[in-house]
Amino acid sequence: MPWPFRRLSRKVKSLLRSRSGRAAAVNELEAAGPSSAPPSATAGQLPPVVDITPSRSMLDRNRAKDSGGTRVAGRSGASQALANPPTGSSSERLSVGAFATSGTHSQSARPTEIALIASYRQPVHESAAASNTAQLLLTPPLKDTLSASPLPIPLAPSASYFSNSRDFTVSQLNVNNGFSHSKTLFEYLSPHISHGAVHDSSERCDAPACHEETRVAIRDDIVGWIRHGDENGEPKKIMWLSGPAGAGKTAIAGSVAETCKQEGILAASFFFSSFSPSADRRSKRGFIATLAYHISQNEALHQFKEHLHTAVERHPDIFYRNLKEQTERLLLGPFRLIRDRGEGMGWPKVIIIDGLDEVVATEHEDTTTRQHTPWTSEDDQLEILDVLLALSQSPTFPFRVLVASRPERVISDFFASDSAQITTTSIFLDSKYNPDADIKLFLEAKFSNIRRRAGISVAWPGQGAVDHIVDMSSGQFIVPATVIRWVESGVPQRQLDDVLKLNAKNKNPFASLDALYHHILQRAHNPTDDPHLVVKWLLSINSAAGMGTPCAMFWRGFLEDEEGELSYRLAPITSLVSVPPPNDTSSPMTIYHKSLADFLSSPTRCGELYVKKPVYTSFISERILVVLKNKGPVVPLPSAMDLANFLEPFFNLDLLCGDHLELLTSLSNDSKAELSSCDSTPW
Repeated sequence: MPWPFRRLSRKVKSLLRSRSGRAAAVNELEAAGPSSAPPSATAGQLPPVVDITPSRSMLDRNRAKDSGGTRVAGRSGASQALANPPTGSSSERLSVGAFATSGTHSQSARPTEIALIASYRQPVHESAAASNTAQLLLTPPLKDTLSASPLPIPLAPSASYFSNSRDFTVSQLNVNNGFSHSKTLFEYLSPHISHGAVHDSSERCDAPACHEETRVAIRDDIVGWIRHGDENGEPKKIMWLSGPAGAGKTAIAGSVAETCKQEGILAASFFFSSFSPSADRRSKRGFIATLAYHISQNEALHQFKEHLHTAVERHPDIFYRNLKEQTERLLLGPFRLIRDRGEGMGWPKVIIIDGLDEVVATEHEDTTTRQHTPWTSEDDQLEILDVLLALSQSPTFPFRVLVASRPERVISDFFASDSAQITTTSIFLDSKYNPDADIKLFLEAKFSNIRRRAGISVAWPGQGAVDHIVDMSSGQFIVPATVIRWVESGVPQRQLDDVLKLNAKNKNPFASLDALYHHILQRAHNPTDDPHLVVKWLLSINSAAGMGTPCAMFWRGFLEDEEGELSYRLAPITSLVSVPPPNDTSSPMTIYHKSLADFLSSPTRCGELYVKKPVYTSFISERILVVLKNKGPVVPLPSAMDLANFLEPFFNLDLLCGDHLELLTSLSNDSKAELSSCDSTPW
């Protein structure tokens, strides 16, 4: 036969074999009966569909394989045997095309892509079930199934896709049920974190720190409480470290934080600062988010980190809620979900917070009126204290909390409350820790470094200069720290002379100290008609230092026009002057800093707060006149004995002990007339 006819003969035979094979498949389906048809529409069942999508290269190679033995190649290239599909009692049969790959395919060959997609087909009528199924089986292979629509194949409804299977092997099966986060935890929290508030942030690179040989006793007490506080008879979860302005609280807190970091027991830290260029260090807004993030960075708390991540993703508006809600969602909530605590093995132990008194108020919007309500700084400070107390009282929260602040009235009152005393221990930086000895060590070490760098004789500056600075420091580290910064800023001998002689002219060695005094005094509650009233009160208290230090009861009687006025006006500046509570009738009022008196007496340093001597004298004279007219304080004393205790220091006032000329000349004409009309018989 000529060769064109031989080619035609082969095509005809191939076509006949193909048709006979398809006819056999149809006959087999018809013989199977209605049991192999999909469920009827009235049955209400929507069978899932398995979509099997092989690549083109797989289809090409599979044509040469036996369709009876099915092998599926994984991504590693190794073929795995796939058992016979389920048959028998099932109302549907799982029909899977035979795809196979060679175990020795080339590096560039694409592996089999199998996508099992659980979907549902619309119900079909039983009469068309067999023909529809046959049509699916007889559909030729797709040209490129990676881009084409998948072939839907009905499955039998079952609790498992592999029920009634035999000789079925599954290997290297990876099932990932984990929740995939759309963003990292840092991406969620970063806009709401105060990055500069952490103890070791770049913003605090020049923050004060304790000299290694100073403040040893106080640091040991604090670190010992952090390490072994649970061993005490009555464990306390909060420690309040307080003291006058400039006492070194921030330096101590920073040094303790660094020690805890090195030992792996620091969970988080937040150092507030009203002088910081970053507004978020003066605000409560980023407080909880910052603590939560830095707690999550501890490797031992990876479970907390995951729960925190989930909480933030589920509640993205949490950063605009109040601190109580933030504490619940970002701290307590994630800790409750930690199942395997392992008794806290390897967990950190403490959170350190400094400068709570420097929190500045933020505006709040009333949700009903949409008007901004001005809150005070004290309101925000109390809100922070409330959440810290709630944390300390929760058995879920595993850390201790160290809080360092000045003893401002609102903070002192909070820690004096019954609820706070149960869980709080307090340390006040006073003479108990011998600050003068530490200041002397600090100065000697600093002067030694300055001599070495500048090549100055070992005789400089002399013991007298050191003792003078210790004396003027009044136990407050801010004074020697300020002196050393000034000495290092120029020729050391000349700079030190400026400090000792206070003849700085246009230069101010205490610029940073004065800025602190300005900041505190401007927060006092002065009346609108006398913005210098509190400064006059401080000058009065300081002037009486040499007359036996009158008790607080005397100053309340001498200075107040209304009961409780003194406590109210001095509340924001109790870091400069001690103010005993009203029921304390014996404790004195004392100014912590000798340098404060120098500040108030210098017009160049005090600036707009300066009160001239005639103005101050006139103020004292008027107060004396009020007592003489009323035959005692404006606010009556409860008993004759209290009046006698008041009059003793009253008659020792400088203006009454002298020749009275200064008193009389400083009074106004109206006041002189009132004085002349006073009944002197009781006196």
